[in-house]
Amino acid sequence: MKIVVQHGVGDPGWQPSVLAPPFVGEFARLAERHGYAGIAFTDHPAPTVRWTAAGGEGSSDPLVSLAYCAAVTSSIELMTFVLALPYHNPFRLAHQAATLDALSGGRLTLALGTGYLRGEMRAMGADPDARLAAFDAVLETMLTAWTAESVSGSGPGWSAREVHVQPRPVQQPHPPLWFHGNSAFGRERAARYGGGWLGILTTPQLATTIRTAHLPDLKAARLAIEDLHRRCEAAGRDPASVSLGLSGLWPMLDIRPGWDADAIAEAARAAASIGVGTLFTTICGDDPSAANETLAAFGEQVVAAVADISTILTTRSSS
Repeated sequence: MKIVVQHGVGDPGWQPSVLAPPFVGEFARLAERHGYAGIAFTDHPAPTVRWTAAGGEGSSDPLVSLAYCAAVTSSIELMTFVLALPYHNPFRLAHQAATLDALSGGRLTLALGTGYLRGEMRAMGADPDARLAAFDAVLETMLTAWTAESVSGSGPGWSAREVHVQPRPVQQPHPPLWFHGNSAFGRERAARYGGGWLGILTTPQLATTIRTAHLPDLKAARLAIEDLHRRCEAAGRDPASVSLGLSGLWPMLDIRPGWDADAIAEAARAAASIGVGTLFTTICGDDPSAANETLAAFGEQVVAAVADISTILTTRSSS
């Protein structure tokens, strides 16, 4: 079982001090040292004041933040959690991602979503009512830009005639793509293009807020995974080639109130039993020292303990 940690800037109560270079550098090194599979940053370039005041998460530019983390680490995976495709020009994004993949030695994974904040979409020049079509348009163009000798065509906000993107990504044909979302839309894209699918356990209110299907528990997650596997087979892909991730299995981590390590390990075992191989979590971001202490303590108490869960379950099921 792998655990990917979102930086503390993703805490709704984050403070600017959590982005001070010494603390971000130490965060990245601690995550690598304590066995986390990846470091993640999310994509909210222009959230509305109303959303932020109501408890919306913080964010820093994910690709810039991951580039900084790449410079102070050597092996940990660098992941967007998640990148809202409709906000981005496909060529600039393909260029940025390929550059980061090259500079990090092939450690980038892009988890992708459609976005859900209508005010933010408008601020970024995206049409909230066309976000699904925009997602597909950016995705298809970006995939072509990574692999074709030249690209010609047009789309929302761009027109290209025999252009190309350089450098090429280190990972061929491109960095792994994970598709975020509980809806059939996300699972269909994961089945067709994905290196992974990322679901999120939700309350009804959260599902409404982020405009996705309600996924209340692991039973519902198992049904979604079964649907994903059927879609993979229909697309001619081996379901085992699409990794499975899940977030929301436990609350945000904070060393000050602590956590029940045994309960978290049991939740990880339950997730592994339905095929989930990667769990996503977020640490507190209101105090940089508490954030990094949380990261280290959770790594010592939980990350190492759950690392072999999937292997153990697989061995038991085949014996």
